[in-house]
Amino acid sequence: MQEMELTWGQVIRIWWAAFWRWFVLSNLIIGAIVGIIAIGLWAVGIRFVPLSPWAMNVVYILAIPPGFMALRLALKAPYRGFRVVIVAAAEEP
Repeated sequence: MQEMELTWGQVIRIWWAAFWRWFVLSNLIIGAIVGIIAIGLWAVGIRFVPLSPWAMNVVYILAIPPGFMALRLALKAPYRGFRVVIVAAAEEP
């Protein structure tokens, strides 16, 4: 396996792969959770709930696990001309 010097083009490709996966996964997961809550509130007669600061913090926290999943998928993805590999560091004597 040949080690390569990391270029900005490769950095941008890896970042973009992680970003769009995070965007899609977080919107699907958070959208489903918020949708279920909204349907539940609508079913009990609450038609409008303003977004409060704690609700936005909950959304931010819910976005963290999809971020880890997206990063893992981006690191495993094949790229044109290279791939990302995690290699154990050589043990020092």
